[in-house]
Amino acid sequence: MSEILGTAGNDELVGGQGGDSLFGLEGDDTIFGQEGDDFIFGNQGLDFIGGSEGNDIIFGGKGDDFLGDIGGGDDQFFGNLDNDLLNGGEGNDQLFGGQGDDRVFGSGGNDLVSGDKGDDILIGVDLENITNPGLGEIDTLVGGEGSDLFTLGFDSPSYYVGSGNSDFGLITDFNVAEDLIFVSITDNLTVSDLDLAEFGSGAGIFSQNGDLIGLVQGVAANQLSFDLNIIRA
Repeated sequence: MSEILGTAGNDELVGGQGGDSLFGLEGDDTIFGQEGDDFIFGNQGLDFIGGSEGNDIIFGGKGDDFLGDIGGGDDQFFGNLDNDLLNGGEGNDQLFGGQGDDRVFGSGGNDLVSGDKGDDILIGVDLENITNPGLGEIDTLVGGEGSDLFTLGFDSPSYYVGSGNSDFGLITDFNVAEDLIFVSITDNLTVSDLDLAEFGSGAGIFSQNGDLIGLVQGVAANQLSFDLNIIRA
């Protein structure tokens, strides 16, 4: 395993074929992990950090950072301070926005998507899949503190449609007083096609044909409304 250190300036750091530890230190750094199970810490500055193959652990640090993964692997992402953008890529990833107003995307796989503190936007699916985003996935969405937006569809087909109750977004800490849920309304899916019902440990959001797209844990169906806290996008 190699240790690669940046400087006080704006660095470009690239790992090797094995598991590396890369530290950006100060400055606005660009860091790529390459292959292997890498540990990457951007530290201060506006950093762009990309993992690749392997199970990577990536910390943004201080500054508005981008943390992403262009390969497979079950990765862990920690935005830490400020307003970060996290994208897990393929694999079953764990993503934590940290402090600040973060945008956290699980992308492919069964992901844990957590905003932590701040007013966060949480999406579990791969938005590049324009046909069936979320098909076959069960993503766990955790807002944490702040007014959070849980996205089950936006300007596209609703997410998690096609496998009945086998794929959905699991929202674990919805606050009916301050959080919102986005669902998609398209030419083929109107609000009359959506339904709310008690399901398991909370309220289920169903599309046409009884297809579960979201489970809001710990909340009764009568606490949710398509006119109040579920927004049609």
